[in-house]
This record gives sequence, structure tokens and C-alpha cells, in this order.
Amino acid sequence: MAANDTNSSQVGQRRQTVVSPPAAQAPAGGDPAFWGWLNEYLNAILGIAVLGGQITFTVIVSDIADPSTLGLNDPSSFPTSSPIFSKEKVRFLIALSWLFFTSTLGLGVLTKVLVASGPLSTSSGPVSASGRRAFTAVYGTLTLLLNALPIGAFLLLALAVVAYSPVVGWIAVGLIGIFGLFVLFLWFILDSGI
Repeated sequence: MAANDTNSSQVGQRRQTVVSPPAAQAPAGGDPAFWGWLNEYLNAILGIAVLGGQITFTVIVSDIADPSTLGLNDPSSFPTSSPIFSKEKVRFLIALSWLFFTSTLGLGVLTKVLVASGPLSTSSGPVSASGRRAFTAVYGTLTLLLNALPIGAFLLLALAVVAYSPVVGWIAVGLIGIFGLFVLFLWFILDSGI
């Protein structure tokens, strides 16, 4: 019976140490779950940036349809008013979107290098209080940019869609705007606690 009590107390101790990490440990410290999450987050951001940059670049260098010529054969297929954006403005919006995706790619790779093989590669994070404050400021700025740039790129693409299909484009602009505000709100709430 005493052996069972000893085994059950050891199991309870193991559960307690696994479930409750030290309260003083901040996410920027040696928490492997934080570094694992950051690595997966950066992988997702890099994937979005690579695909978005590749697709937008392909559209930039190809010939795109002029929005003013759409529906000339069938007047009922397009509103009688002229399109909101000209062909040159649509190309400019897509080019800006490509720039945002490319900037996201550069920042994501830089962050990944710093996390994987730079000064933070030990997964211990900054040790001193000033190091923690600097890490928090850099981390907050990078996550804001890594969230805002792709959303801005998609917003620009939605504006380009407005020239070809106004209803769908404006709905996309509204939804992406709401999503962007939600992400900004989450960023503020989550990053202010670090």
C-alpha cells in the first residue's frame, strides 16, 4: 500500500510540474512552446508571402484586361458607368500588393534567421531586464508588420478587383478591412501582455 501511495504522489508531482510552468517565466524566456509557436507562425507567414508575391508578380508582367473594355459586347453585363480604376491603376495596385508581399517575405526571413541561428537561437531569450524590454519592442514591431503587410496586400488586391467586379471587390475590401481591424485589436491585446 505504501508503494502505491509513493507512486501516486510521484505521478501527482509530475503532473503538477508539467501543467504549471513557473509563473515568473515570460513568453520571451526559455519557454519551448513559445519558440515552437513562433517558428510555425513564421512558416505560415513565409508561405503566404511566397505565394502572394509569386502570383502578383505574374500578373504584373502579363497583359491584363482593360476594365473599361469589359462588357462592351453585352451592355447588360457591366454597369453603364465607367470603371473606378483604369488599367494602369489596377496594375499599380497589384504592384503595391507585390511590394507588400515581398516586404513580408524579407521581414519573415530576417526574423526566422534571428530566431533560428541568431542571438535568440538558444531559446533562452534575453536574460537582463533591458534585454527583455528590447526583445518585447522588436517582437511587437515585427509581429505588427508581419500581420499588417499581408493584410494590406490583400486589401490592395481587393481594390484591384473593384475595377472588374465592383460588388465583389467592395465586399472583399469591407471584409478584409474588418479582418484587419480584428487582427490589429488582437495584436494590441496579445502583445501588450508580453
